[in-house]
Amino acid sequence: MEALLTFSYWFNSYPSPFVGLVYWVLVGVVGVGIVGGLALKFLSPRLVDGSHRRMLNKLSSLLITMGVLVAFSFFFTQTTTPVLGSRFWFGLWLIIGLIWLWFIVRYAWAIAPSERAARLREQERLKYLPRSSRV
Repeated sequence: MEALLTFSYWFNSYPSPFVGLVYWVLVGVVGVGIVGGLALKFLSPRLVDGSHRRMLNKLSSLLITMGVLVAFSFFFTQTTTPVLGSRFWFGLWLIIGLIWLWFIVRYAWAIAPSERAARLREQERLKYLPRSSRV
């Protein structure tokens, strides 16, 4: 655990490959990210509410993108590729993923409820208006 706090662990040009539990945890994270993102992508069109559909699309994009980026970083680390295999990429992807997730959560808490309320007000208003006849 102390190795995580050293500069050379994160910025070594020739990092050692992952082994043991860390290897399998990263393989699981990549697999869950990509498969979960694809599942959400296929599930989102079935939702009636546009806000929920948009939120699931945003979340699936996050999971698929981060899964692929971590998979590439994992591949380059396992093949001991200079610079591209450095461990700081995993930290960078984590920071970017958390920021991206924050924007999704902010959308879910602040923007989506107001969109739903506006959509309900519009439906309520249109309920009393005559529909145009089709020709």
